[in-house]
Amino acid sequence: MAQLDLADGNSHRGCSSVALGLRVIQTLGMNQDKNLLALSQTEVESRRRITWAYFMLDRTYNASRNYSLCLSDTRFTLDFPSREGERTRSRGSLHEKSIKQGHRVDQGIMACLLRLYSLWGKATEWVFESMSTSSLPPWQSGSALAILESEWMQFETQFADTHRYMNVDFKRRARDEPQSRSYLLTWLSVQFLFHSIPCLLHHPFVTMIKLRHMPGNLSATFLQKSFETSLIHSRWISRFIREMKEVDLRLYDPFFGYLAAIAATIQLEHTGNKNPKIALLLNNEYRDLVAFMTEMSAEWDSMRILVNRLNELAARHQDYGSLFYNQDGFSGTLSNMATPSNLPRMSAQDESLMWDILDLTSLGFSQTSEISGMKSPTSNEVATDDNEISRSLTDEDLEDHEVESPNPAHKPALLGGEVSESTHEIPGPEWPFSNQTGNHTMGSGVPDIPDWMIFGDLMTEHL
Repeated sequence: MAQLDLADGNSHRGCSSVALGLRVIQTLGMNQDKNLLALSQTEVESRRRITWAYFMLDRTYNASRNYSLCLSDTRFTLDFPSREGERTRSRGSLHEKSIKQGHRVDQGIMACLLRLYSLWGKATEWVFESMSTSSLPPWQSGSALAILESEWMQFETQFADTHRYMNVDFKRRARDEPQSRSYLLTWLSVQFLFHSIPCLLHHPFVTMIKLRHMPGNLSATFLQKSFETSLIHSRWISRFIREMKEVDLRLYDPFFGYLAAIAATIQLEHTGNKNPKIALLLNNEYRDLVAFMTEMSAEWDSMRILVNRLNELAARHQDYGSLFYNQDGFSGTLSNMATPSNLPRMSAQDESLMWDILDLTSLGFSQTSEISGMKSPTSNEVATDDNEISRSLTDEDLEDHEVESPNPAHKPALLGGEVSESTHEIPGPEWPFSNQTGNHTMGSGVPDIPDWMIFGDLMTEHL
């Protein structure tokens, strides 16, 4: 019931169901393994799966200005569930300390997914909470962002080699091993979350919001690092979407459409690069991301709302240019000290639209005009307490559903100069990108991107 309500945009009832379910779980002691000792192994496994399913629901839809976690990580002290066909010596738990750095014990792909959901919940809490002037700057040791990044990188050191991108051989297995479908869908969920966490933490809009009230000077090196991190990991999301399309393996959960939207708003920052080859490549990757969401909109109206908001953001993009601090590139030869006062700004209406894209709970059916293709509400019309949520079903519940492909649309004009025709056509809506004319010179608004980050074979194969 909760999953259906949340997926259909009925946020208040869906979130109430999740909260009630978690309270029942806590009352029955299902969130602690010590309370399950008297049950049979089958019953224990069933209750573990129910508990961890609510754990994921609670964290999936914590990306919100209006909702927070119902039950903290510290309350979940039971072991991870096992998956059919997996043979692991230890399922593991959320708080175990036995896994040392460099000692990669394979506890199964589900254990990886649950640990990433824990990190996702913490990341969204940090993004949507206000940052006081007394907070440590994000580049300093001990800051909230530094702790989150440390936990994310620590997860990587404990990620078993068997689940890494180069070893999984995703495309071959998806074609040749139908029995691996369940594993590959969970593996894709791991990949989406793993790369979406740094995308959100280093999103240029989030960086702007977090730093503009920070006293004192800003670290230009931190801005450069955020710029590169957001680009690299948003490109991974686009890459997995292309590979899924190649092997006709799909994720139907609208949550992954939301993660694609985060990556798309980052790619939008690079579509106007003055290097025409980069402009072409990033434009195509942006199209891949939005086409993925457009295909999902055949099943979920909430995705149609999100696509409409991205279209409007693309139209507005010419007005604020790039959100990256240094428009001449991060070469280390800055002419001015980075300060909160000279960070790029957006209008209040543009900020409201960006928040609506990042806020998963604003995709409910209350925005009926958006479903009809109209523009997002203005800053004076945006609801706060009455926004509804788009929620998701699990991959396994939906993996057998068929979705019609969207009708092809015109390819958008590229920013940053004229470029030859793309080598591949990706169906998707028409984006109202402006050409590089008049006072809105977008090409100079995006920093130069090192060639190795775009074209080379050195793109780090993390997972």
